[in-house]
Amino acid sequence: MGYTTSFEGQVAVEPPLNPAEIAYLAEFADSRRHQRPDGPYSTADCAYDYPGYNTPPEGQPSLWCNWESTDDGTGIRWNGAEKFYSATAWMQYLIDHFLKPGAAAQGQPGFEKFTFDHTATGLIKAQGDEPGDAWELVVVDNEAVGDSSR
Repeated sequence: MGYTTSFEGQVAVEPPLNPAEIAYLAEFADSRRHQRPDGPYSTADCAYDYPGYNTPPEGQPSLWCNWESTDDGTGIRWNGAEKFYSATAWMQYLIDHFLKPGAAAQGQPGFEKFTFDHTATGLIKAQGDEPGDAWELVVVDNEAVGDSSR
């Protein structure tokens, strides 16, 4: 059981993401965002019986981030996974930690090939399971707003 929201559209990223950034964001979206002994940016899996397996790292909104890069790195889009919660908070997290100048991961091991010089801007339309649950996620100059209460 759970609630599914579908997303249409993408947020443009300027300048485009490089291959290292595209690859990492794909790994990040494909990994359960649970607490890991090697930190919140790790994408290495732990056993399901790991003590923090059902708890996201501090600052990460939920256990799954379903935003991914487009193939050419010019945007961020929904990866199609169901039950994506905290979509707006996750978009802001990606911007604040991996994309914008001065992002939190800048200077951290493993991010040497990241440029941290991106600006995200765009509109993504969201439709929840309930007919009246339609909203928009708007990103302007690296600031995400939208009603993603689910």
